Amino acid sequence: MKNLHFFYVILLVAIVSCTAKSGIKTNELINCELYQGKWYEVARLPNSFEEGLICITMTYTYKDDGIMTVTSSAKNKSNPNDIKSFTAKAWIPDEKEPQKIKLQFIWPVTFDYTVIHIDEAKGYAIIGSPYKHQLWILSRQPVINENDMSELRSISEKNQYNTDTLVYVDQICD
Repeated sequence: MKNLHFFYVILLVAIVSCTAKSGIKTNELINCELYQGKWYEVARLPNSFEEGLICITMTYTYKDDGIMTVTSSAKNKSNPNDIKSFTAKAWIPDEKEPQKIKLQFIWPVTFDYTVIHIDEAKGYAIIGSPYKHQLWILSRQPVINENDMSELRSISEKNQYNTDTLVYVDQICD
């Protein structure tokens, strides 16, 4: 179950990047095909399902039917040869609210998440749970510079997420 939740989060990254141009204020959808490829989980609020994992990435593909296929990968910190991997699907259930995402790893169970912010130019995204207890900061690169991370934390806080306990993911893995 722990690993299952980890992969829900990773799938979010894929959906996040194809929902809105900047933040969650617009209802305009963009071409998700432009966001295919690899994302890195740079920081998150603590959770039990990602505890002890490093090198957390996801690779996603947009399909013509509006479904995203996402393959998530992470390494066990105590045994880097132990690679966790999972494939799932995600979608936007209501085009009028493109910031709201449904994730599914096992039918019929789905999970709800919200796209808090997207910065297409810098390649950053923030995803959170509706209840404010889960938050992920994602990037196209393994690290985010200090100024940008400060801005992303501020955006998260303005959206009522407590960033005091952010966990930074070790991405020095290659």
